[in-house]
Amino acid sequence: MKLHRTTKALVAGSAALALALAGCSSDDAADTTAADGSATTTAADGTESEASAAVTFEDAYIKEKPADKGMTGIFGTLKNNTDEDLEVVDFRVEGLKEGTVFEQHATEDGKMFKIEGGHTIPANGEKVLAPGDDHLMIMDNDEALEPGQMYTVVLELSDGSTLTQELEVRVQAAGEEDYGEDGELGNPGMGEDGHMRNMNDGMGDEHDEHDEHAGH
Repeated sequence: MKLHRTTKALVAGSAALALALAGCSSDDAADTTAADGSATTTAADGTESEASAAVTFEDAYIKEKPADKGMTGIFGTLKNNTDEDLEVVDFRVEGLKEGTVFEQHATEDGKMFKIEGGHTIPANGEKVLAPGDDHLMIMDNDEALEPGQMYTVVLELSDGSTLTQELEVRVQAAGEEDYGEDGELGNPGMGEDGHMRNMNDGMGDEHDEHDEHAGH
C-alpha cells in the first residue's frame, strides 16, 4: 500500500509538472504569437499603406546648389494610382529658411515660366518632372544645399491628401541643364540658332525680381 501511495504521488507530481510546463509553453507561445502578430500587422500595414498611396514620387531628388545661387529644382516622376486626375495644388520643403519661395514651372519652346494652378498627374498615369522640362522650383534661397543632405518635401494634392517624402540633394548628371549667372539656360534650352535662351524671356513682370532663375 505504501508503494502504491508513493506511485500515485509520483504520478500526480508528474502530471502537475507536465501541466506547469505546458502552461509555461503556452504562455511563451502566446508571447511569441503576440510579438509575431504585431510584427506581421506592422508589415501588413506598411505594405497596404504603400500600395494604397494615391500618388508616389519616384526617383525624386533636389538639385544641389551653392549659397550664392538663389534657386534650384526638384525632379522625379509623380505616379497617380487612382482613377481620377490629380493636381499638385502646392508644395513646400521643410527645413529651409523663412522667405523661401516654392513655385511650379513649365517649359515651352525652351523657355521656363511659372504656371497657374499646378502640375496635373493623369489618372493611372505619371507626370515626369525633369531638367529642362516641367519641374518644381525652390527660389529666393541663399542656403547651400549640398549633396547627401536630406529634406522633407510635402506635396498638397487636389483630392485633399498630402504626400510627404524625404528627398536627397544630388549633383545633377553631366550633360543636363546648366545655368549661368546671367539667367541663360544651357543644353535643353538651346535655341535653333545655337544660342542659349534666356529663361526670363516672356516670363512677365512678376519674374523681374527672379533674374537669378539660372540658379537651379
